[in-house]
Amino acid sequence: MGRGVVFTGCLIVAMLACLGGAAATQYVVGGSQGWTAPPNITVGYYDEWAASIPFTGGDILKFVWNGTHNVANVSREEYNSCTKVSSVFQGGDAFNYPLPADANGLYYFICTVDSHCQNGQKLAITVVSPTPTESPNSSASPTAVGALSVLVLLSSSIVSTLMN
Repeated sequence: MGRGVVFTGCLIVAMLACLGGAAATQYVVGGSQGWTAPPNITVGYYDEWAASIPFTGGDILKFVWNGTHNVANVSREEYNSCTKVSSVFQGGDAFNYPLPADANGLYYFICTVDSHCQNGQKLAITVVSPTPTESPNSSASPTAVGALSVLVLLSSSIVSTLMN
């Protein structure tokens, strides 16, 4: 009977894992180009890159670069004027920026090294929150619900067999 209880516990954990909400998506900013400045990109490159991506709260922006760059999360005004702010991530060759789970609206990022921002190394993204009928971690896909149903049936059969 002890093995049956342990086995049932393991199955319950597996079933709960199937019901987990949508996982955050990690995006490498700029795709294969990464976070870079001219001559590797043109002005507007990052706008074009981000235009087709449905960013949502919980997603992660991964800024990857070679050479001397940094990342600053700035206001719209600082973005438009390429204001050199003091709050930046620098050093290394990458930085992950997790969007808050309840993120909604516009987020702005720039590189404050030399004239990189003025030459196009800046990113503005629109983050959309889940629709009112869903929440980021509570919706289960039909596949997950189906898998859970199968696991429940199998586990009850197995437990019944072990108990006899």
